[in-house]
Amino acid sequence: MDVWTYGDASIFRAEMTGFRLIRTQKQIDSGPGEMLAIAIHEGCVGKQEQYGTQRSMRPNELMLMDLNSPYDYRLSGVGASRCLHVPIDAVGLPYEVVKSAALRLHASPVAAMMVNHISQLTVQAEALTSSVAARSLGEASIELVRTLIASAYDIDYARGAMAEMLLPRIRSYVKRHLADPQLCPQSIAAAHGISPRHLFKLCASAEFSLEQWIIAERLARAREDLARPESRSTTVSAIAHRWGFTNDSHFSRRFRMMYGLSPRAWRQMSSVVPAPGPDG
Repeated sequence: MDVWTYGDASIFRAEMTGFRLIRTQKQIDSGPGEMLAIAIHEGCVGKQEQYGTQRSMRPNELMLMDLNSPYDYRLSGVGASRCLHVPIDAVGLPYEVVKSAALRLHASPVAAMMVNHISQLTVQAEALTSSVAARSLGEASIELVRTLIASAYDIDYARGAMAEMLLPRIRSYVKRHLADPQLCPQSIAAAHGISPRHLFKLCASAEFSLEQWIIAERLARAREDLARPESRSTTVSAIAHRWGFTNDSHFSRRFRMMYGLSPRAWRQMSSVVPAPGPDG
């Protein structure tokens, strides 16, 4: 058995003689599973029973194993399998969606892509897991599993589910990169594997302007820095540049529009220490 780690995801390849794996409800109650398993067989047929359904899994046919539902899995004779493990919480799909999709993964338009993805993560594992791209590949694997399950369940559901889960990730990404002056719709879209047009559609569906929101977030961070005593020796221009503003006049103008006074006036006002009260 070989195991390789890709950030929060992992791949293992097992080659062995016939075996049987059983997971009972009692085992689940005492130790809930944290992972979902997506597997393919190499040159052999596996037999799986889960969710009250028995199936034979032929070579290169996707199999989902839910570690939070009892299962019985058998492999007769000599065989091998490749299995991708991803965190259940990171996939973030309801139990009923996972259960329904498990019986029809082949219906997903990305099923063949997933088979190839698991194969490449295994065949190229030594080189890939030692590269700086390993964690990013793990994140991409989680996204692909989510898309596989959601689209196998229902294409229309997948569209809604992907949008619902993608927007929080986009917001989080923007907040982490506010200081980057190159942050823009094109770079944000590229980081999430979507087109700028699709990005704008997602934002429009949530009824907010991406570009205006970025400016507002940057202004809020700059305002906080201007009020900090430890930043008094830092120029207003340097603080503006720290938060992605490359034009001082533009920064001052937008700051005044947002807060009703100039950055310098805000700094002076916030530096005034209130006089002690009668009990102070």
